[in-house]
Amino acid sequence: MAVPLKVSFIIITYHRGPLLLQCLQSIYEQTNLPYPCEVIVIDNGGDVNVPSPENPNFHLRVEKPEANLGVAGGRNLGMRYAQGEYWIILDDDATWHDNLDAARLVKNIDDDPTCGAVAIQILDPDGRQVETLLTHPDKASVRDAAQTVEVPYFYGGGHILRAKAVQQVGDYPERFFYAMEEIDLALRLIDAGYRILYDPAVAAYHHTNQTGRTVYGEAYWKRNALNKSRVGWRLLPHPYPITIML
Repeated sequence: MAVPLKVSFIIITYHRGPLLLQCLQSIYEQTNLPYPCEVIVIDNGGDVNVPSPENPNFHLRVEKPEANLGVAGGRNLGMRYAQGEYWIILDDDATWHDNLDAARLVKNIDDDPTCGAVAIQILDPDGRQVETLLTHPDKASVRDAAQTVEVPYFYGGGHILRAKAVQQVGDYPERFFYAMEEIDLALRLIDAGYRILYDPAVAAYHHTNQTGRTVYGEAYWKRNALNKSRVGWRLLPHPYPITIML
């Protein structure tokens, strides 16, 4: 009889083989999890060679779509394959900051049945907090948080989702391709009655790398502005959508 899975890790990658291997190694070093865990890699570039994990507690699945599905489409494909009750998503250029990070995320969502997602702290490679990636519009209010607090959204660099909640509200908006897809999902989770938490004790190092990026420079900011407008007009009550245009 198959053992029910509680945790699925989902990573999308695009032409970042060496960084992906570092990311996966940091996952395989996670402890105190409800094993077995599955790790799903969506290779949007179709060119990575991913060896099987040496840790028998983790089962690896690699999928190579025929085309680059983008961030939203890639995550959605990973979530469609995922069998876990919780989905932990980590960027392919990120690594966990210690081996209990994933276990802390699971405990947060286990302890609160109203929790739909938990955000994490993002650090630069030297261990400094990246303040722009704090998951609150008032960065100062969570900058020095010492315990888990409720926040209005999460970022894609690292987070955990309750599968049941996402299946209820719908997955990432694939027309976005990249940018603002997490905000869109966060607002729908909140609208459905779920809470989003930020746990400052959970962190990942973000090894920012332009390799594999297809949207950057002026195009990056245009994409953010367009998708921000889409989120506002679809999900915010009037007159709030007007304010995002100012």
